[in-house]
Amino acid sequence: MKCGSLRLVLPIMLTACATAPIVGGTYSGSYFYNFEFAYLTPVGKDERWCVDGDMSSAELPDGWGTSDVVVQGVVEPVGHYGNLGACQRIIKVTKVLQVKDRRGRG
Repeated sequence: MKCGSLRLVLPIMLTACATAPIVGGTYSGSYFYNFEFAYLTPVGKDERWCVDGDMSSAELPDGWGTSDVVVQGVVEPVGHYGNLGACQRIIKVTKVLQVKDRRGRG
């Protein structure tokens, strides 16, 4: 009986582990934003992470530009996120630690 229960529970446990987000951490990179889209290109990675969270301290008032940031947050598993699947991951930003070199679209 115990063996049968294990066969039922084990696949559920493995599925839960496969979809769990990466543990929170500190990430730095180039932050791009405009009126409909925002993403982070992390330092040392050739990918975009859609941003979920308050990044207003890294943005200019006109609502379009880039800045170099250091943020704390939780990164979701690899997938297709954002406009037409443009992002490989989502970062749920919990805190903006540093902002440098805010630039407008010009």
